[in-house]
Amino acid sequence: MKMLVLLAIGFLSIASSAGASIGTVTELSGIGQIKRENQTVGDSTGTTIQQMDEASTKKGKMRIDFIDETRLDVVDHSKVIIDEFIYDPATGKGSLDMRATLGAVRYASGQIAKNSRQKVRLRTPTATISVRGTDFSMIVNEIGESYVTLLPSCDDTGFCVTGEIKVENDGGYVIMNQPFQMTRVESYNQSPTKPVVVDLTEPQISGMLILRRTDPIDETNMKMLQEARREAGVLEYDFLEFDGLDDDALVDSIKDIWVTELDKGADYYLREQLTNMIDELNKALLAALRDELAKQNEEFFADKKLGYDEETGLFLDFEDPMWHVRRQDISIQNTLDLYLNGNYGYKLNIQQGDEVLYDYLLGVGNNNITIIQKQ
Repeated sequence: MKMLVLLAIGFLSIASSAGASIGTVTELSGIGQIKRENQTVGDSTGTTIQQMDEASTKKGKMRIDFIDETRLDVVDHSKVIIDEFIYDPATGKGSLDMRATLGAVRYASGQIAKNSRQKVRLRTPTATISVRGTDFSMIVNEIGESYVTLLPSCDDTGFCVTGEIKVENDGGYVIMNQPFQMTRVESYNQSPTKPVVVDLTEPQISGMLILRRTDPIDETNMKMLQEARREAGVLEYDFLEFDGLDDDALVDSIKDIWVTELDKGADYYLREQLTNMIDELNKALLAALRDELAKQNEEFFADKKLGYDEETGLFLDFEDPMWHVRRQDISIQNTLDLYLNGNYGYKLNIQQGDEVLYDYLLGVGNNNITIIQKQ
């Protein structure tokens, strides 16, 4: 019995030790790479994967197959970090912990998820996904929101089954067990939205862009609402004949303070129509705001040059998860040395003597930093 225990421990130590191979890049089209300790160790098929490796793509797609048969597909402009991978091939048990920080990733369960369901965790900036033997995709957009979609698991014969995943954060959790259910998570303190079945195929979900102009959940809800109205004939309602707003609701007694004229006499579907119009206006404003944010951060989504930049005089490095910014004005012997959290965005305004650098964007956000150094 002691001998068997030692063998099991030996398997675990091999699978989890530093330098041990836990998987391989089996497909790569376009531009993608594997980084280890901030050094690129491979940018082609056949590259081996170890714990703490970072897989990222630019305009490209990458597939990684792990030794327990877990599969990970990383699509365009995405990044995922393998924090932990422990696997005992003798029992099929182990643990798995990954982080998707940007873009779209598709996950297919292997032996660890089937035999150690409580020890498989995939994370985004706003949610943690616990896997119970199934496939799903997760998308992290440019402002950190997460979209998680449960997918059917199909074999080579076309037979498909659907497992279950739990999406949770500090705000609460949802459980999804129907194919193509999707939930949106806007922040880590806000509960995931109630899952809806989206009217999208798997290739459409996997190919969704990071910068979306429409929301898949909103699209699905809108289709359902329009269908309900169509069945009720509400689209034939003459909106110009509505007179429910002619009276002054402000003269009502205090007991009706939460009741509007729309609640008292207007047609139910017409109320829904008005509410929807207001929602659409809000969405238009939000879309304009996001477009402006995208423009402001265009420089961030372009390839940020690391190292010394002659044009700005800055030396820039990224030491996950921190940006390291240095600048020296030799004429006045002033040195600037900043470490900034890479999970946030910054606008730097720097004046060193007569040298001035304004509106230098770093990441996504509105944190303004102004530094003035003079003799």
